[in-house]
Amino acid sequence: MSWLAKYAPPLCILLCFLGLALHTAQVVPAFENSDEAEHFLYANTIAERGVLPRILPRDALNDADSALERWNNHAHHPPLYYLSAALFINGFDRSDLATYLRTNDLIFTRGVTANNPNKWLHSPQPPLGQILLALKVARWFNIALGLLTLSLIYKMAHIVTHNRNVALLAMGFSAAIPTFISIHSSVSNDPLVVMLFSAGMLWSVRLLRRRRLNWQDDNLISLILAGAALSKLTGAALWAVVLMALAIAVLNKWLTFGRALRTVSIALLMFAVLAGWWYLRNWQLYGDPLALDATAAMWGRDFDVVATSLTGELQRLALSFWMMVGYKHEPIFAPDWFYTVSAAIVGLAILGAFFRRRIYLGKWDAGLLITTMVIVIALVAIGTVNVDISYGRLLMPAIAAISIFIAWGLARLPFLSGTLAILAFFISSAIVLAIDLPSHYRTLLVVESVPATATPTDWQLDALTMIGIELHSQTIQPGETLTFDLYLHGNSLVNPALSATLVDSLSNAVMGQIDVFPGMAPTDSLDGDLIYRATMNVPVEESDEPLPPRALMLQLHWYDVDNAEWLDFTIGNGILEGAALLVDPRYEGPKFDQEASAQFGDLISLTSFDVNPTHANPDDTITLNLAWEMQGQPEKDMVLTVQLYDADGQFVTQWDGALAGIPYWLWQDGIHVPDSRQLPLPDDLTLGEYQIRLGWYDLDTVSRLPVDWPQRDNLAILPTTLTIDR
Repeated sequence: MSWLAKYAPPLCILLCFLGLALHTAQVVPAFENSDEAEHFLYANTIAERGVLPRILPRDALNDADSALERWNNHAHHPPLYYLSAALFINGFDRSDLATYLRTNDLIFTRGVTANNPNKWLHSPQPPLGQILLALKVARWFNIALGLLTLSLIYKMAHIVTHNRNVALLAMGFSAAIPTFISIHSSVSNDPLVVMLFSAGMLWSVRLLRRRRLNWQDDNLISLILAGAALSKLTGAALWAVVLMALAIAVLNKWLTFGRALRTVSIALLMFAVLAGWWYLRNWQLYGDPLALDATAAMWGRDFDVVATSLTGELQRLALSFWMMVGYKHEPIFAPDWFYTVSAAIVGLAILGAFFRRRIYLGKWDAGLLITTMVIVIALVAIGTVNVDISYGRLLMPAIAAISIFIAWGLARLPFLSGTLAILAFFISSAIVLAIDLPSHYRTLLVVESVPATATPTDWQLDALTMIGIELHSQTIQPGETLTFDLYLHGNSLVNPALSATLVDSLSNAVMGQIDVFPGMAPTDSLDGDLIYRATMNVPVEESDEPLPPRALMLQLHWYDVDNAEWLDFTIGNGILEGAALLVDPRYEGPKFDQEASAQFGDLISLTSFDVNPTHANPDDTITLNLAWEMQGQPEKDMVLTVQLYDADGQFVTQWDGALAGIPYWLWQDGIHVPDSRQLPLPDDLTLGEYQIRLGWYDLDTVSRLPVDWPQRDNLAILPTTLTIDR
């Protein structure tokens, strides 16, 4: 086999992972990954002061004057990752770090988490220091760890199955999981413990394959075990995997008990030398080597309740295993369709296990992989009883075992189905990270002017002005998201947040609302000489029943977060009438008793109607129900006239009015609209039969649309007669 044929496929997978990880690191703003600021502050403390932070009481942290102290709350973690990260960031100017830790107080002061994935506010002003560069370097370090972990998974899968296809599938499966990508594109200690766990597993499966040990093996596993225990408390669980591998070797007489004991003794000695100081320090400072009580006092469920039921915990664990970006107050999960794809991958792997293809997976290897998964799952289960840690990323130390089983099942499928499945999984992951993820983190952009396609506005709050709005689409369905660009100029020292509300034009009910800082930026930090574009997303509420089409009104208000009060515009009202047309695909259109086919120009047609009652008295009110189908958009406002004529064809009275709830600029082809008119009859009507005629006219010119239906003077004549009884 040539070098290219042997190494090109795994290199291609590594390059795909590298591209997605670099993209994710670019898309997610500074410190918006889960606990990223806290992890960075830990490393910054080491780089800045040359000391390790200590676990402080929650009240002491909350009362700290400096954001650098207030958010430096991850001192319970072992320090190996942070010592490494400190080396990478040490050469950068980090003097303005505190300016990046300005909290989104909609979350912390007002408890508004919906549509606020950003924990921090991000000033659009160019940074003065080198924090962003230091952050990038720290993220790149973790991406490098991810590349190493994927290489270990490839090697491990090849050893246990003797099959390059399984190795490629295992590597590709891991590389395509968005959570695996996101933790490796952020500042976190997770990538280091995942890499060391994978390295320890590789050592273990090599032992079962080679069935012998030398002094290099002893030293290597000793370093791995010490490193894992110094990376995260869960890393210490690697001891159970290694001991399991040694026990299997002894039971099968591949190793003598004495040789296995020698390996364990050397590992314990090196663990004591390299990692023991950390656990001794915890004992001295907090009274126990794992600092569990001190950690629980900071992060215990008494203070940190998110999911409140077992079902909720399991659901979040499952969702976040595949994808979770950001903080737990408003985590970003993948779209629903991606979880369908993920479930299909797992289902295909299970199905493949029943095919009789000769892809070897030994019982001892399988047992070791299963043991690894059980240990990691048990750690998460035990830990989550006291601390809110039911997050899928904490299952990643077992990713090598999980991916090997998935790959083994997929490889057994016929017709290269497994390869195609992983390719589809990779493409799905790329779509989620490249298209969906950026929509959650939309920052302010500087523009030269408001585009001509935007609606000009002049809504001012002192020096802060909304100068234009441009909707991305004028049609929206229930459950979808209305997206629009808001153009801002100036700033406000109050630093108000923005409330955007969608109001039903027919019922005045609220159909959707968000409270956010536009572009995740503090509004007191905007440059008064620049124009900014903020892209806003307002989710439209679902409806239990199908809704007829209606316009949505967009209302914008500024909100003083600190003082919890709404702020009045000094100029304008912040209301955009008829912003978008709500179209429910479940709505089939009205069907009244009398069918019709009256066509008014090329804009609208009457498809059915009814008159109730058809026998009335003078001074009664009749109801005229009309079913319209739109065929186009008029250039000007259109008004419906309903006219009443007596038996001699003489005009009696009329009722005029526009189509309720849908302004003319939202008319669209194929839209079916119900229209109900309450028509009060004159009190001087005489006994007899009356004729109802309909017409549409241009409000500016008062010229009627031509009618393709029995008509007179471009007024459609309804076949139903109204009878007046004395």
